[in-house]
Amino acid sequence: MRFSLRIKLTLVALLLLIIPLIGFRFSEIITRDLVESREETLLFSARSVASALAGRTGLLDQELFHSLNQSRDLYLFQLTNPIRLNGKSDDWMPQLLEAEAFAEEHLLRSTVPYRYDSLHFKHMLGVRGEYVYAIFIVTDDKVIYRPPHSLGIARADHLQIGIEDQNGKLHRYVVSTTKPGWVNGYLMPENPADSLPIKLERRIQGVWAETLDGYVIELRIPRDLIGDRFAFAIADVDDPVSREVTTLIGTANPESPEKLGWLLSPSKTIESILSSLDRPQSRILIVDSNQRVRASHGNLNPEAEQPDIKNSNLIGRVSDGIFAVLEPLYKLFTTPFTDEFKTPVAMPTTLDISGVKEALQGKESISRYRIAEGQVEIMAAIAPLTEDRKIVGAVVVEQTTNSILALQNKVIEESLSFSILAFCIGGFGLLFFASRLSSRIRLLRNQAAGAITDTGQINNTLQPSRARDEIGDLSRTLNSMLHQLKEQSDYRETMADNLEHEMRTPLAGISASLKNISGEIENPPERIRNYLEWALSDVMRLEQLLGAIRDATSLQEALNRDTHEVFNLHQGMQVWLEHSWRPAFPETEFIYQHHGQDIMVLGDPGHIRQLLDKLIENGVSFHAEGTAIEIGLGLSISEKEVILTVANQGPTIAEEMRGQIFNTMVSRRAKSDTKPHLGLGLYVARTITVHHGGTISVNNLTDGRTGVVFTIQLPLVQ
Repeated sequence: MRFSLRIKLTLVALLLLIIPLIGFRFSEIITRDLVESREETLLFSARSVASALAGRTGLLDQELFHSLNQSRDLYLFQLTNPIRLNGKSDDWMPQLLEAEAFAEEHLLRSTVPYRYDSLHFKHMLGVRGEYVYAIFIVTDDKVIYRPPHSLGIARADHLQIGIEDQNGKLHRYVVSTTKPGWVNGYLMPENPADSLPIKLERRIQGVWAETLDGYVIELRIPRDLIGDRFAFAIADVDDPVSREVTTLIGTANPESPEKLGWLLSPSKTIESILSSLDRPQSRILIVDSNQRVRASHGNLNPEAEQPDIKNSNLIGRVSDGIFAVLEPLYKLFTTPFTDEFKTPVAMPTTLDISGVKEALQGKESISRYRIAEGQVEIMAAIAPLTEDRKIVGAVVVEQTTNSILALQNKVIEESLSFSILAFCIGGFGLLFFASRLSSRIRLLRNQAAGAITDTGQINNTLQPSRARDEIGDLSRTLNSMLHQLKEQSDYRETMADNLEHEMRTPLAGISASLKNISGEIENPPERIRNYLEWALSDVMRLEQLLGAIRDATSLQEALNRDTHEVFNLHQGMQVWLEHSWRPAFPETEFIYQHHGQDIMVLGDPGHIRQLLDKLIENGVSFHAEGTAIEIGLGLSISEKEVILTVANQGPTIAEEMRGQIFNTMVSRRAKSDTKPHLGLGLYVARTITVHHGGTISVNNLTDGRTGVVFTIQLPLVQ
């Protein structure tokens, strides 16, 4: 079956394009299937956890998942650092970043228009060990302390705390101070109208520290002192004379038992249940209706893996080396991720990820977000958590997509490696193919260049190719064309000889008949005599042409019979110029430029002169009137060849005629020329030059003048 070069190249190009496309398409399919499978698995896990928790009757009600109030309920953070009561916030990090801000939206009472710069604060509750810790970072434009030894502890800036103990009884406490430093809580009477404290509660300990824009209160309260409900408020006093509370901001009025909020902490019971549903490299979060995390279990970090053992064999080292070289390329197409990250602490802050609100409305969903500076993607399946057909929260099952990304990157890397390998093999194949094509084209060019010499002779040295492609077709076409050209050239060169033989006999008969007619008629009329003279003149012209043809056709035989001798070409040029060319063309000026020393050549002086005669005649025929024929004789740069030049000013030669002008019966003279010309002069010149081992060429003048110059190169005899 025959394939053209275009089809071959197209097939290779398509193959190189299809291979990476298949690889990337394969990676996309694998990734899509893995993602869908992971999403279905996580959703199934979320449903299972929701079913397990809903199946424990009364559990969610017991863990205070019902009737929550976002503005009043308080959440206990699990503190990770030991807390030192020093009025500084550094040991509260990183949980302090989640501290809630209190301002006008938490205003409980105010006797003056509220100003933000007058009072606002940040607050956080945390648990560590057997203590509950609290910090209040207050911004107050006027800090008013109570007077020393004053029993009116509420007649200054202070903190109000309402605690329901484990028996359900409300206890009110006030924290105030006469100056920054150590503080304790004061137990207040049950009747809010009584402002004198009952006693100093030393179990409520803390530090009051003054800052540039307000103060910080840091407290520690025993866990057994607090029940399930809690409230606090910051009271602001701005007038040191009246000492009336102008603004009260907090979660709820500590004086009203029914307004206290729930004190919510991570549910140990639910976390115990979650531990039985543990999934490797995943985390389960339980979110209440306030979107606060109430329980968590699990870890997103990958399990510790065995350290990589470096390849010790040659193939492994080569593979590692290739991967190291191609790693920058892999990074352009793969998705970066890291295994070195910490699982985010599940703090009781608002879990504000996409899908939680939808789950609280009864819809399942899949959400994704990133941690570790965007290098780790978390996939979260979120399902509603119901009890008694009421949605009380949501279950969030999280897992990183690292395993999917790792497999996806592995497939992409293998696809890239395979594509690069295919490109390399295809590239080397194309390089070999191109080299093969260029060598064939170069060979065909060299054969075509050598098939016709500079003088127009045809040397049929072209070898046709057997290849069944365009280059083979071109080779065979060129070979056929050269055969036809050579046949035409040979026919044209032999045609003159055939014409000379065929025309000489009838021409001799015509000449004899005309002479006989002239002899038979005595005193012919002038008209008849003119006719006879014109006929005899034309016969003589035909005989001259036939003689020129005979000389040209028999030239090669004559050259083969002549004997070469070493002679001084410079002396010969001088003799021929003075005794032949100038007398023959007295109206033409000749300029002879020579090397200045004897130049010896090996050849037949007679034929060398015949060669120059043809060039001189040609130059005289075409030279412009009033210009000279310039003849030059010198040596080549290598001083191994003789350079003969004959130049004349006049018409130039067309580029396409430079190789044809030395062929037989080729002439570029005007048709109105009355002299007989068959285009044999330059053919004779070329034949003699080639016979003496030289070359002949013609070019246009390049010195700003118009005309041509014939250049002959002959071997120099040392």
